[in-house]
Amino acid sequence: MSTMSYLHSNATTPNQYCSINDIIKRNARTSSDTEAFIYRRADGSRETITFLDLFEKAKCVARYLIASGVQRLDNVGLFGPNTISRIVAEFGILLAGAVVLQLNSDAKNSSDLVEFLEKTDCRIVFADPGVDDVLLPIVRNLENKPGNGIQQKYKYIFLRKSTSNIVHTLLDDVQIASSSSAELPEVYPEDDALIFTTSGSTGKPKMVVHSHFNFTGGYLSNNDKAKTMKRYYNDRPFCWIGGSVATPTVLGGTVVFTDSKLGTTGKAINEIWKILAEENIDCAMLFPYHLFDLIDKQNIIADDGFRLKVITTSGQIINSCYTQVIDRFCKMLFVGYGSTEVLAISNKSLHRGDCFETGNVGKPSTGVEVRIVSENGRVVPIGEEGEIQVRCCSLMKRYYGDETMTNSAFTTDRPNWFRTGDIGSITSSGDLVVHGKIKENISRGGRKVLPGMVDDVIKTLDGIRHVATVAVPDVRLFEEVCVCYVSKDGVDLTSSDVQRHCENSFSSEESSDAVGSMPKYFLRFDEFPMLFNGKIDKQELKRQAAKQLNLS
Repeated sequence: MSTMSYLHSNATTPNQYCSINDIIKRNARTSSDTEAFIYRRADGSRETITFLDLFEKAKCVARYLIASGVQRLDNVGLFGPNTISRIVAEFGILLAGAVVLQLNSDAKNSSDLVEFLEKTDCRIVFADPGVDDVLLPIVRNLENKPGNGIQQKYKYIFLRKSTSNIVHTLLDDVQIASSSSAELPEVYPEDDALIFTTSGSTGKPKMVVHSHFNFTGGYLSNNDKAKTMKRYYNDRPFCWIGGSVATPTVLGGTVVFTDSKLGTTGKAINEIWKILAEENIDCAMLFPYHLFDLIDKQNIIADDGFRLKVITTSGQIINSCYTQVIDRFCKMLFVGYGSTEVLAISNKSLHRGDCFETGNVGKPSTGVEVRIVSENGRVVPIGEEGEIQVRCCSLMKRYYGDETMTNSAFTTDRPNWFRTGDIGSITSSGDLVVHGKIKENISRGGRKVLPGMVDDVIKTLDGIRHVATVAVPDVRLFEEVCVCYVSKDGVDLTSSDVQRHCENSFSSEESSDAVGSMPKYFLRFDEFPMLFNGKIDKQELKRQAAKQLNLS
């Protein structure tokens, strides 16, 4: 083994050079009557769709889009919670040769969605108004942009019935009235397929473009262990890379899902475990906070002998305490490390009795190269910390509409490396260990919250002199969002005032994960600790905030 910090896992089989569309068609042909997706609703009801039925319904949507003028590589927006209708819409967009723009709103006025739609020149939006039209205000805000005039800006296809006066077509009507004469276009593996939004270090989300081949090639086509799993559970929002329905489609398994909001509070872990057992799940993809809930409630959750083959977790750094799920709830714990830009970077399998170092994410995934570099870009010796950089065929194509940001994300090497923005090291045994992030993003329950974005909202409040949003420890979600502020002289600005201002700006209930970017804590300071250069000492501020909140 080299003394330098470089790792590489060779592929065991050739990559699948095909599109997601090819996989959709293959599954419909080879597993026609197999359940592709199973939706377990909060009321206990169960909705299913087979691979063949999914293909036929998606094909109708695709033909409707083509008849509506959608051309290959056009961007089409998709908004709404996890439902089977959403999956049909997503696959229909892909079969039409178009690109799925995954939409999730954090802002009450939907300004983030408006920006995404305008930047990508979307003309058609699939939108779910929600049960009892609870999400309809978000859709209305897309049209209430000043100067928009009377004419609707977008053509809407609603995923469920609504009382809205917005002109729209229902997805069910699309499937009935679609033109059978429209031919589906040829789609190539390296065509754009999906655009995901993700946290950006500049304070604005980035739009990450992935090709079909990013999903069909590399890690997924070579993951023999994953292919032995027949039934998966994943309740992450479909608009996230970790919840993308493209992944299980490539693996060819059945996916059971629920509303992403079910497990957010921690009160529903009994219900989630009941679903896992009833559906005889092989592999459950759970957030670290779900593992925390299972461990915390292990004496309450009935033990009927059911064990998952695997629990897969990712999204934040975990320690050895989480291995307590092994034996009690699963036979193996699989710790993954990835990002919206790179999909899967590395993974570590843990069994009963295995020692586990905090942040250890194991060996690189199939076909992935990893190196650790210093600030000057030189590879460091084994054991030394530095930035984690990666190369692989599942790496994103670009950040949409931002060549400068794309170029800055890659090194100038040829072939170039992607800068993850994470700090890590490589052990003498060849494992990758993640220590944290270079940027000060807050990792709350797997969601990355941008302190700068929160700060910008609070700065619009009259009476604010200084504001700094920091992370404070949280035993369940890893980190929580804490707003620290200093008011102007003579202004009595209470923490309740700041909280109300944030509640008017940030959406949590409407967010796909029911968490969003809404801060939890609000602390008033007389002065901030400062560095010699006049900047706020963020590390000391974090310590003081945690102390005030009695958080260790």
